[in-house]
Amino acid sequence: MSLIRRRTPHLLIGLSISLIMIGAYTLVGFASLTAPKAVWSANPVTITFSGSAGTGSSGSIGEFVKCAPKVGNVVFHTTTSNPTKVSLAVSQGGEATCGPAPDPVTITAHCVMAAPNCKGAYSGAVSILQRYDSLPPSLAVMIVVT
Repeated sequence: MSLIRRRTPHLLIGLSISLIMIGAYTLVGFASLTAPKAVWSANPVTITFSGSAGTGSSGSIGEFVKCAPKVGNVVFHTTTSNPTKVSLAVSQGGEATCGPAPDPVTITAHCVMAAPNCKGAYSGAVSILQRYDSLPPSLAVMIVVT
């Protein structure tokens, strides 16, 4: 019996496993291409403002965001490194959808305590959530209160 004939079962098993692996890799690759992603006009951004007015001092920055592909029922979620001193808010113009056309948003940082205690540098983030899933990447926000 020839060598090829004796090795045919082994060759077929190896070929089958290789094809299954290539198929699985391709499916995962295509799935990650269709997952919604956020695109910010600038990332990261810095908001600088004077905290001399204490509680109520704030600074804002305008930003544009778009999503590919278009997603509905989205909300903005904000976090800061020290929520007892500063907070972030997002005012969204338009609907609760994120699509391929850039949508204007305003990100505002607020002091939530008296002026001497509010001064400093903080970090924050703005995420776009659809149900419980976050659309990457989040917007990184540096907050500088002078």
